[in-house]
Amino acid sequence: MEQNKNSAEAQAIRPCAECENATILTVINEAAIAYKGVIPADRWHEPYMPLDELKAEIAAGVRFTGYSLDGLLIGVMGIQNVRNVRLIRHAYVLPNYQGRGIGSALISNLRSSSTSPMLIGTWTAATWAVVSRGVV
Repeated sequence: MEQNKNSAEAQAIRPCAECENATILTVINEAAIAYKGVIPADRWHEPYMPLDELKAEIAAGVRFTGYSLDGLLIGVMGIQNVRNVRLIRHAYVLPNYQGRGIGSALISNLRSSSTSPMLIGTWTAATWAVVSRGVV
C-alpha cells in the first residue's frame, strides 16, 4: 500500500478480485458517461458494460487492476495478454477522481509488471484520454 505524503488518504494499486465485479461495473459505467456522445451512437448502450459482458471479458483473459483510495475502488484497468503483447482493454476512473493521475498510476503499475510491449487504444475523439508525453 502506498501513502500519499500530502494526504492522510491510503492509496493502493492491486489486482481486483472476482467478488468486486459489481464495484468494477460501477466504476466502468459511471466513468463511461464521459464517452457518451464520443462513442458512436450504435455502440453506446446503458449500462455501458453489463455484468455478462464483464464476465465474458474476464473469461477471455482480461485481468483487472484496481486503484483504491481509503478502501474505495475508484479506478480500474483491464489488461489482456495476446500473443507477444499486452493490450489495455479497459481504463476507467470515477468522474469525481478523474484528472488526478490515477489512470497514469495504473498504467505505470502495469508497465512495471512485464517487459513485453503494451498497446493502449481509445476513441480518437476522447482527447482527454490520449497521452502525449510518450510515457506509454
